Amino acid sequence: MDNRELDEILAEIRQRAATDKESGTVSEKAPVEIQHEEIPSAEKETISDPNDIFTIVEDVETDSAESDIQNHPLSDIIDTDDIISDETEPEQQEQPEPLMVESVDSEVDLNEMAEEDDEPEKNGGKKALIIALIVMIVLAAGVGVYFGFFFNKGSESETSSPQTTDSTPVVAVTEENGGILNPLTGESGYNEAAVGKRPVAVVVENEYSTASVRPQWGIEEADMIMEGETEYSTRMLFFWADYTNMPDEIGPTRSARPPFIRFSQLFDSIFIHAGLSHSKGNYVGADTVFTSENVDHINLLSLEENGTYFGRDKSRTSTIEHTGYLNGNNTAQLIAGQDIRTELNGGRFTQFEFNSKAEKPGTTEAKRVYFKWSDRCPKTAKFTYIENEGIYRTADFDSRYGEADLQFETIILLLDETEYIVKENYKTAGNSETYCDYHLAGGRGTIVSEGTALDITWDIEDNKLVMKKTDGSAVKLNPGKIYIGYGSSNHGGGVTLESNTTETDDNND
Repeated sequence: MDNRELDEILAEIRQRAATDKESGTVSEKAPVEIQHEEIPSAEKETISDPNDIFTIVEDVETDSAESDIQNHPLSDIIDTDDIISDETEPEQQEQPEPLMVESVDSEVDLNEMAEEDDEPEKNGGKKALIIALIVMIVLAAGVGVYFGFFFNKGSESETSSPQTTDSTPVVAVTEENGGILNPLTGESGYNEAAVGKRPVAVVVENEYSTASVRPQWGIEEADMIMEGETEYSTRMLFFWADYTNMPDEIGPTRSARPPFIRFSQLFDSIFIHAGLSHSKGNYVGADTVFTSENVDHINLLSLEENGTYFGRDKSRTSTIEHTGYLNGNNTAQLIAGQDIRTELNGGRFTQFEFNSKAEKPGTTEAKRVYFKWSDRCPKTAKFTYIENEGIYRTADFDSRYGEADLQFETIILLLDETEYIVKENYKTAGNSETYCDYHLAGGRGTIVSEGTALDITWDIEDNKLVMKKTDGSAVKLNPGKIYIGYGSSNHGGGVTLESNTTETDDNND
C-alpha cells in the first residue's frame, strides 16, 4: 500500500467521522460479540466499514456517562503508547493476541490497526504514524459521538423528568402585631420553636357505655378534637400543633382505624396509637393503610409499659384496654428517637384561615347543637352555647370520675359517605366485627360559633380539607379550640340546631 492510497483512506475516514459527529447519530447495528481468536494475516487487510467502530461504541453498556476513557470498555484494546510509537523495531514489539470484533457487516481486528506495515524501517515509521493517526481520529470521533449521545440522553431525561421534593415551605401564621399564631387554633402566644414542625394526632377512645374512660386524660388541653364512628361507638383524635407542649397523661389510647389515619394526614400529622386493626377478607385494616400510604406512625404497644413514653393507669378500671396512656411530657423525646420526618410539609397541611377577632359565621341561631353520627351509632353529641363567654360546653365527656370542663370556640360538623364492612372470624374466635369506613368523599357540613351556624360544603383537594360557603367563597374560623364531629351522610347522620338558650346538663351515662 503506497502513500497515496493511505491518504485516500485517511480522507474518506475523516469525512465519514465528521459527518456522523455533526449528525449526532450512531450507526444502528446488531449487538457485537467480541471474540479472541487468531485469523490468517491475509484477512487483515482493510476495514470494510469505518462505521463499525461506532457500532462497537454504541453497544457498550456503562453505569456512568462520566467514566474516564481509561475505564472505557475498549481501553483494554487501545494502547496509545503503542499507537504513536515508531521507534521500536517491528520484530521487537510484543504482539498482543489478536482481538476480533464481529458485527453483521464486517470483522475488524483492532490490533492490526495498531501494527506497523512490513515495509523497511524508514517508510515503516511514517506509515505507522499515519495509521496511528487514522486510528486516533476514528476512535476520537467514535468516543465523542458515544459520550455526546449518552450525555445528551441524560440531559433530556433530566429535563423531561425533573426531581421534585414533596414539600412546601411553611410560613408562620402571624397576627397584626407580629405575634405567632397556633396554626390549628389561630390563638396567639404560639411557641416560635414549633413553627414548621408537624403536629401529632393521638387516638383516644370515647366508648359510650364505659364511664371509666371519661373524662379522657388530656382532653382539656388538646388544640383540636375530631370524633368519628368506629364499631357501634365513637373514637377520637386529639391534635396538638406543638408536641413539645403536651400534658403528662393522654388517653385512654386506643388502636388505629383507617378513617382516622387518613383524616390525620389532612394535617400532615405524626399518628400515635396503641394497636391497630388488621386486614382480612374484604376489610382493609390499619396495617395495610400504614404501609401502602406510607404513614409515619408510632404504635405505643411496641414500647415498654414503664410510663416513660407509654404506661397504664388502672385507677379507674382494671380492664386493660381502657388503661393505656401516652406520656406527653416525653413525646418530643419519643419522636426524636424515631426514623420519621418532623418538618411540616405545607403542601399537605390544612391551614385554616382565622378571623382576627370572633365574628358570627352565619345568621341561623345555634344556642343548642345536636350531632348524630348515624342510625347505627347509639350516641348523640350535645353542645350548649354560653352567651357571656362566647363558647360551647358539653357534658358528653363527663362521668362520675370527673368533669372534662371542655369549651370550644368553634364546632365543625362534617357528613361523609360511609359503609359498614364485616370482618368474619374476628380474632379467630368465630365471631364477626363490623367496621365503619369513611370515603372522604366530601359533602355537606355546618360550622357553629358565636351562637350562630353556617351551612358549608367540604371536600379534599391535594390531600387537604377545603371548606367553603354555599356560594363558593372561603370560610374563616374564629380563634380558639375546635371540635370536629365526623358523621355519615348516607346512614342517618345529621345536625339539629335550637335557638333555646337554656343550658343543658345532659349526660350519656
